[in-house]
Amino acid sequence: MLMQQILGGIKKNKIQRLKSKEQGRDIVILGNGPSLYDMDFSKLKDPVYVGLNGSALFSSEAGIYEEYYVLSDLRFVKDPLKMKILEDNLRSDALLVVRRELSGYFASDFTREVCSVRSLGRDGFSFDLARGFYFGCTTVMLAIQLASFLGAKNIFLCGVDLRYDPEKPRFYKEDKIHAIDDFSCVQIHNIRNSYKELKPKGISLYNCSENSLLRPYLPYYEL
Repeated sequence: MLMQQILGGIKKNKIQRLKSKEQGRDIVILGNGPSLYDMDFSKLKDPVYVGLNGSALFSSEAGIYEEYYVLSDLRFVKDPLKMKILEDNLRSDALLVVRRELSGYFASDFTREVCSVRSLGRDGFSFDLARGFYFGCTTVMLAIQLASFLGAKNIFLCGVDLRYDPEKPRFYKEDKIHAIDDFSCVQIHNIRNSYKELKPKGISLYNCSENSLLRPYLPYYEL
């Protein structure tokens, strides 16, 4: 079983080791919206991929190597079928960065390298993941703050649609569709705030989903 209390099987890794590890590189964040299938990643030169939630399935199908993978949604880790997506598709050498409260949901024989990061609150932006991160009601926020911490020059949000179509809110089929929390405004606010925080640091944040609710709030980059 995947969901057991955390034991010594998880390899501990201090988040500070990741500081500026990908300095100056383009980082692609793979959201879970249906538009993910519309992306042409060949337009980017050797980017770093950060996945989240069900993106491991897409990456496995598309032959994309997610070097990093983040989790902050308790509903995902409590769903055995969704955690099976992670178990079956995520590469063994990918580094997981998870919200600290979720650490206890990994099995004792889960041997991938895991970093846990504490939550500082809902609204805000952290440039220092060793201190913590702001969750912003979307796992995308952890991914953005991780990309910044890694030293990204450009951050591309792909499949971050935020529309949550009742029939197909995500790119993959769900046997049981989770009820959608009405937090779109909070999510947009925090992602927009991330753009404003990153810009003075010389870090560009782009939305790559043509019909995303983020279109009015972030520069659009067509992939």
